[in-house]
Amino acid sequence: MGLFLTLLYIFTAYMGPQTVWGPVAEFHIEIILAALALVASLHGIQRSTVFTIPQTYALLGMCSAVIISGVMTGWLGSIPQSFFGFIPNAFTFFLIVVNCRTKRHLQWVIATFFIVSAHAILRGYAALHAGDYLNPYLMPQGEEGSLSRFYRLRGMAFINDPNDFGQVLVSLVPCMFFFWKKGNPLRNFFFVVPAMALLIFGMYLTHSRGCMLALLAVILFLSRRKIGTIPAVIIAGAGFAVSSALNWSGGRDVSVEAGAGRMEAWAVGLDLIKSHPFFGVGFDRFGEFFFITAHNTIIVCAAELGMYGLFWWVMFVLPTIRDSIVCSASKVNTPTEDDFSYERSIGVRREDKIDLTWRESRSMEADSASTVGIAVAEDAPARALAVPAHLVTEVEDEKLPQEEIQRISGLMLASIIGYFVAGWFLSRAYIMTLFIYGGMVQVIYRMALAQEMVPPRMKVPKIVQYSFVGAIGLIIVVYIMLRVEHMMGVH
Repeated sequence: MGLFLTLLYIFTAYMGPQTVWGPVAEFHIEIILAALALVASLHGIQRSTVFTIPQTYALLGMCSAVIISGVMTGWLGSIPQSFFGFIPNAFTFFLIVVNCRTKRHLQWVIATFFIVSAHAILRGYAALHAGDYLNPYLMPQGEEGSLSRFYRLRGMAFINDPNDFGQVLVSLVPCMFFFWKKGNPLRNFFFVVPAMALLIFGMYLTHSRGCMLALLAVILFLSRRKIGTIPAVIIAGAGFAVSSALNWSGGRDVSVEAGAGRMEAWAVGLDLIKSHPFFGVGFDRFGEFFFITAHNTIIVCAAELGMYGLFWWVMFVLPTIRDSIVCSASKVNTPTEDDFSYERSIGVRREDKIDLTWRESRSMEADSASTVGIAVAEDAPARALAVPAHLVTEVEDEKLPQEEIQRISGLMLASIIGYFVAGWFLSRAYIMTLFIYGGMVQVIYRMALAQEMVPPRMKVPKIVQYSFVGAIGLIIVVYIMLRVEHMMGVH
């Protein structure tokens, strides 16, 4: 039930409560769903390891940054609105970590994303084809009546901007390979390939330049691992040429000059960071200081929540990326022929080896407990009760083949790369998508930990150190880019 309510909550958030529930939406149905999902997940939270994950404390830190930014700016009335504007997004991280235990659960999350995306793409394309330019799934671009005016596809709720919708689509493309099954060409050809084609077509209809660059980055990353760097670069370059020929950007240039307005927004953001360096100007208040948003995730986070808030944001992102890299690049423990010979000699099947090892470990724990005066029952049910709750949780997780864990972790890494490349040109530091993907990475990493494929999660002191350096380093990168743009004389 917890997983079902989690999926329903995500579906409602992305589709928009009014779209899904109609008149009932005025009763804040999304808050009700969040509360029900929390209640249904309580039993899982109590026995889960969610409070041992560094990202948990990073999200708590971001919550404090949202509140402190409101206090320091003196606008106390904005605190409840800001708090409830952030919490529903971050909340999904915990719901995913607690309720997703298997690869199929992750597939259901991806399927929910795909249904929302496919609905928006088909509705928007139908409106565009019918000339219904007032349709909410279309956004006009350019002066009315001018030859340069065109219409861009968008979603609902917090993805009602074409760029934001494109960011979701580009990050979803690698995730569709979760459904790819080796040796099943019919399933791959009639489901996975058409689904990815629809998503790419939707990206084209958004005419998002940042989305186009992000898609090329995903193609470069995935193909590099298969065919090498140079061929991958050639493929990415060919993709850029094809997208330009197809007028992906809607007639707009993809250049530094074309992004001069965004550069100006970055400059304003840096000025806000200088004037409010520690706690920022307040959550979701950048628009009060410039006519457009920052169009950069780093700048908007640092300007609104200060370096304090950016530190916690990096503390969430850094271990997420690290875990996905480590898991996707982990060395698969392939048994040798000597191992097989030994197993055959004692009559142990390969698939039973993990279970046998765990039973031996459990027996050792029970014997150890008895030596310190703890009574341990000899029957199997009583002995099972002596197992620590966190071990029971790990046993309930699906034991995927190590190659499959490595594969889907690599897909999540490609998805995150696409998300952040697009995010370099967007101001979505707190969007729900980031926290859902972060939760999915932790579910996969937990599977890898259970099979000893990967080292333990990063220690908090090391994460704090790297996050501090990373936060400052990201601001320096933006500053350098602005200085280069200024020296080039672009205005």
